[in-house]
Amino acid sequence: MSALNCHQVQDYLLDLIDRDLPEHVRAAMFGHFDLCQVCRNEYEIQLLTKEIIRSRFRRTAAPEPVRSAVLTAIAHEAKSVSGGPFTSFASSRAFGPVAITGLAAAILLIILNFPRTVSDDDFAHTAPNDVINRSVQNFSLVRSGDLKPSMVACYPDILIGYFEEQEIDFAVSVPADDSCDWYGAVVNSYEGAKQAHIVYKRGDDILYVLEVNKNSAQPGSTFSLPPAARKSLAETGWYTDPQHSHCNVVLWTENETLCAAVSTMNKERMLALLTSSR
Repeated sequence: MSALNCHQVQDYLLDLIDRDLPEHVRAAMFGHFDLCQVCRNEYEIQLLTKEIIRSRFRRTAAPEPVRSAVLTAIAHEAKSVSGGPFTSFASSRAFGPVAITGLAAAILLIILNFPRTVSDDDFAHTAPNDVINRSVQNFSLVRSGDLKPSMVACYPDILIGYFEEQEIDFAVSVPADDSCDWYGAVVNSYEGAKQAHIVYKRGDDILYVLEVNKNSAQPGSTFSLPPAARKSLAETGWYTDPQHSHCNVVLWTENETLCAAVSTMNKERMLALLTSSR
């Protein structure tokens, strides 16, 4: 099948997420994603939203605040495209993925940040051994130049080889990012537990990731987590921290590894990047 353009990709996008496509069409779609960051971002955000909704919610009536927030988001999207010269375009099949991308991102953030009836203690992470606290502090050290990578590479596979040589007791996850200028890596220990540090340099943006063995973050172990993070990770495999105005913090688990990412880039882009290789 010949290469697809953006309009054709938009036409197939919902089919790619919701149902099977012929293999030659799937291959052409992912070939386009390798070349087009915009279409790839739309696909990743929609796919992540569907996965989180499926893992987090059963088929029961949504709480009224969530229902109202989602309906408001839908109404806002509908209002923004109704009437005027865009009406005929909005009614076309190709418009579906375009409109739903913004809506998917909005719903995803509603789900991840929906306020629950919990106390501030559920979110507190000021302990020296807290994974979120350590990640945010390390991010500041990376930006100031006080935490320097031991090695720098242009390809994530080189970092994987470096981490394997360090005899780490967990599999380090290094999501690939085609727009990354370079990747940095360093390994050290905290209270006898190995820590993997990964740095992504993307133009003016820096994304820092701390990874540890998930077992070392269990209650009573080397590292700690706030109750809200522990609960969300157990239910969905993801957690976004709401307490930092100057940066975004995203946690997720991958097999035996606990990962914590910190960056000043927007949360939607972080989620898309971090799920690109999953």
